[in-house]
Amino acid sequence: MFIPFAAGYYLAYLFRTINAAISPALASEFGLDAAETGLLASVYFLVFGVAQIPVGIFLDRFGPRRVQGVLLVIAAGGATLFGNASSLPELLFARGMIGLGVAGSLMAGLKSIVTWFPRERVALANGWMIMLGSLGAVTATAPTDWLLNYVGWRSLFEILTIGTFAVSGLIYMVVPERVGDSQTATTARKPLTLWSVYSDPRFLRIAPLSATCIGSAWALQSLWASAWLTDVEGLDGQSRVSHMLFMAVGLSFGALRLG
Repeated sequence: MFIPFAAGYYLAYLFRTINAAISPALASEFGLDAAETGLLASVYFLVFGVAQIPVGIFLDRFGPRRVQGVLLVIAAGGATLFGNASSLPELLFARGMIGLGVAGSLMAGLKSIVTWFPRERVALANGWMIMLGSLGAVTATAPTDWLLNYVGWRSLFEILTIGTFAVSGLIYMVVPERVGDSQTATTARKPLTLWSVYSDPRFLRIAPLSATCIGSAWALQSLWASAWLTDVEGLDGQSRVSHMLFMAVGLSFGALRLG
């Protein structure tokens, strides 16, 4: 149960942070300026964010296995379109598809952990999930840079398409259903609604801090840190990749330690 969802979150993290590695190649091939490069990175997060509430509802209603299996097929389609794009609008549409396709990757994994793991092990399992998924950010640094030098960004997205389809099939065929426990857990408590969540004082205390920290971290790691290291610090490509690698490794093992 655990490894397939961790693989899905790994792909989500890889897709999220890979723009920092491929942006120079895209800017050169398509003549993108800084604003267009930023738009290309942000459309992933915009679609990703808008999809969170519907995805959460679907996860509760249909379970993580079916929802994540279907969504990753959409992500694979987006990766295919991205790798064959010939214009900025095509890149934007494909990037949006990828954002939608991986929108449930973290929550599907966390939902499965809550369903299958004993309560006293949930935090540790969450830490492992974040750590393994964060390895996608590690892969988006030096390994991706190496692949880009040998196969180019279009062939790289062909590889990602195949990998995403494979993980989707793995989740759908291997992960078991546990509908009875999910239904019992839902009916044993007072039914939750969007209003009951958003009006809960605990949510109102936690959400702003969480959004600020996570949003800043994702923005820095996905695009801004790479641009800063190149434009302000004046680092060459290899030094920039090394710095991004250390950042990703710190995030990955920090998540495990916290869990």
